[in-house]
Amino acid sequence: MGSEFAYNFVFKVVLVGESGVGKTNLLSRFTKNQFTLDSRATIGVEFSTKTTQLGEASIRAQIWDTAGLERYRAITSAYYRGAVGALVVYDITKKPTYECVERWLSELFDHAHPHVVVMLVGNKTDLESDRCVATEEARRYAGVPNVPRDSQEAGS
Repeated sequence: MGSEFAYNFVFKVVLVGESGVGKTNLLSRFTKNQFTLDSRATIGVEFSTKTTQLGEASIRAQIWDTAGLERYRAITSAYYRGAVGALVVYDITKKPTYECVERWLSELFDHAHPHVVVMLVGNKTDLESDRCVATEEARRYAGVPNVPRDSQEAGS
């Protein structure tokens, strides 16, 4: 068997969020370590894979990058089926993309695996000076306790 097929587990993960929040670049950076400043909008859905070693096991992630535009919503919702993980992405510099998170979660829970693991991702943190969504606000929404940085570093 070729190394491309030598894995013990396969997990489907979907990237969802409004158009332009950076889902495609997150995927490209994770799977190919590439970043494109002027990337094009995703049409429908695209996917990529990455295999990682965890101890003795090889784990393959199939990561599906869904289009954020409304006109593709009926098509892309079918790609949520079987997803066990999801990244709901918003742009920290565009509050409306954060305000749509609840709608994306609802759509995700309607179509994905019933026990899908969800991560909320505030993207474009390199544009901190243009931030419109406070980190604390997103942490509260996600249910993450606000632990002072000094406590995190000490292992508390």
